Formats: sequence, C-alpha cells, structure tokens
Amino acid sequence: MAEKIVDVKNIVKRFGEKTVLNNVGFSVDYGEIFSLIGPNGAGKTTTLRCLYGDLFPDQGTIDIFGVKFSQNLKDRIAVLTENRISFSRFRGEDYRKLWSMLYHEWNDELFNKFIMHYNLDLRERVENYSTGMKVIMNLALTVSSGAELLILDEPTLNLDPVVRTDVLRVLKDFVKQDKRSIVISSHEIYELEEIADAFAIIKEGKIIYTDTVDDAKSKHRIGGRNEKIGGEIIGAVGDEILYKTDKGEGRYPTLMEISIAYIQGQRRFSPFERSDL
Repeated sequence: MAEKIVDVKNIVKRFGEKTVLNNVGFSVDYGEIFSLIGPNGAGKTTTLRCLYGDLFPDQGTIDIFGVKFSQNLKDRIAVLTENRISFSRFRGEDYRKLWSMLYHEWNDELFNKFIMHYNLDLRERVENYSTGMKVIMNLALTVSSGAELLILDEPTLNLDPVVRTDVLRVLKDFVKQDKRSIVISSHEIYELEEIADAFAIIKEGKIIYTDTVDDAKSKHRIGGRNEKIGGEIIGAVGDEILYKTDKGEGRYPTLMEISIAYIQGQRRFSPFERSDL
C-alpha cells in the first residue's frame, strides 16, 4: 500500500493567460477525510477536477494510489460534482444500472438503504426530483460505488439540517471501511470541523496553510486585540486575533477561526472600519 492515497506536488493550471492554480501541493492519508477550504474563486473546484482527471495541470504532478493518474484508476474513484449533472430522461433505476456496471465493488445493499430511508422513487426521472433529492441520489450513488477514494464538491449543498447530519455520519462511517478516504470541498466549515482529519486553505490559487485539524488547533491561539500573546500574528477573527505560537496563552481556536484568519490575513478590510486605522 502506498503511503499516501493522494499526493499533489506543485501543480499549476492556467486558462489562457490566467493562472488559476499556482504551485498547489498537499497530500491525503489513507483512512482520512481531507477538506479543501477557501473563498469563491480560490481554485477549489479546479483542484478537484485535476484530481479526478477532468483537467490536467500544466505543471506539477498528481499521484493517486501511489501512481500517476490514469483512466485505469476510474473505478477506484467516485466523484460528486458541484453542478450535479443529470442525464435527460434517466430514471433513478437507470442510474443504479449504470453505476453498478461502472464500479466493480458496487454495494447494492447500501444503495437500497439510501433509497428506502429517503423514499426516493427509482421509477421517476431524476431531473424531476427536488434539488435536495437530487443531492441525495448523487450521494447514494457515490458512497455505494465501492470506490476507495471519494471526491466531493459541496456535498451538503441544498440539504436541510437533519439530512446534513445524516450525510456527515455516512461520510465518517465510509472512511472506517478498509482505509478509504475522502477529499471534500465545502463552504460549511462548521460541518467540516465535525468530520475532517486534515485540511488545506487555498486562496488566490495558492495553498496558504495545510495541517491536521488537531495539530492546527494546538499550534494556534486566539487573543483579544489588547492581549499580549507571543508568536506570529496570522489575522483578524472578528474583534480577536489568531496567533501561531507555542505559548500557552489565549484560547484554542476553532477550524472556522483558523480558516477566516488565514484567508483575511493581518489586515481585515471592512466598510465599517476607518480606512486610516
């Protein structure tokens, strides 16, 4: 078994003259849920598309399962895209048949549990499902695929809070099976904190910080603006400041606070602040 299920090194992706990814690098362990965090337009979706071969980087390397990505790996990877593309006139049962043919480890029993729990009608065209039910159908297909690596782009978008909780539990259970792994991108950082083992923060096409969630929390502290905490100032979080420090001062941050501080940096620009401060 390879040491890392995903190993991304210095990838660069350009669209025409615009550089979208600039030396992006991170790695994902077996049995890990890895979160990609960043604002809109930061390069999250482009990075995921490079992982599953929808795009190819102009520079750098991507190894999946210890080898360079190729079409031969397709049945070991299952993808949930943000746009939830559905085929015109395809019924739920048509999707079941298609995915069961594509994935050799397809788990029909697990798929049936999804269908029964959420009362999905497989005789109905999926394009006629509600937005939330389309998400559930796509998640059911992805998790039931038997793939070793799931790549999920905004998987809980348009789900109500109860269903979101169910989905998070399903994802946590998934990675317990035979060292399977998930790479997930989401704006719901509070949800990611519940399930993520490690993460990378991406801003303007660059990874600005990556770590395990536990180590990141232990390396940082939150203090008030008037507190004196030794260490490196990372950025503002509301009326407080995130420091990178080994001092036992201040309080431990949440993943949300770490993410906000790194994305905003040392200066927070707000229409409610004086420009000369």
